[in-house]
Amino acid sequence: MSKTPIRRAGIEDARTIAEIHVAAWRETYAQMMPAETLAGLDVDEWAARWRKSLAAGAGDPAWAVFLALDEEGAPAGFAKCERQTSEKMAPLGYEGEFSSIYLLRRMQRRGAGRVLMAAMAGHLLASGCKSASVWMFRDALHARRFYEALGATPTGVEGVWEIYGLVLPDVAYGWRDIRALAQS
Repeated sequence: MSKTPIRRAGIEDARTIAEIHVAAWRETYAQMMPAETLAGLDVDEWAARWRKSLAAGAGDPAWAVFLALDEEGAPAGFAKCERQTSEKMAPLGYEGEFSSIYLLRRMQRRGAGRVLMAAMAGHLLASGCKSASVWMFRDALHARRFYEALGATPTGVEGVWEIYGLVLPDVAYGWRDIRALAQS
């Protein structure tokens, strides 16, 4: 398994990120969300949101989006990190946040997720964040196993994510020290 190439995303990548995001949701959440909800996801709407997010994030040095590239050099996954935004996690001392990581199924189980996590951890460290957390759907056991394999531990903090009329339970995991993750 070779190391997946990655690059930092810019505002010009908004549509590509949206396409990956929508496709990954459809692949990943097929068992958790109604088919009509997933079918109704609008790439144009998501691209507009990503353009806005990429523009807004430019002012915060801890904020970054990284793209994972496939064998042909085409983006096939992305990950986003930033300073902690959760009112539940900040008081617990988690300075950074891994807020998104999505890979198309064809890129999964090939090391791309680990490479993206290491890039985000290194970026957060360089921005002064020594710890970080991540939220995931409580019932997404594959995600929980992935983060646990990277050294994350459950924080004991739970919540719900309300989206598209759905209420989905989620849980937070964290790393008190992301240095090892940045070197993985």
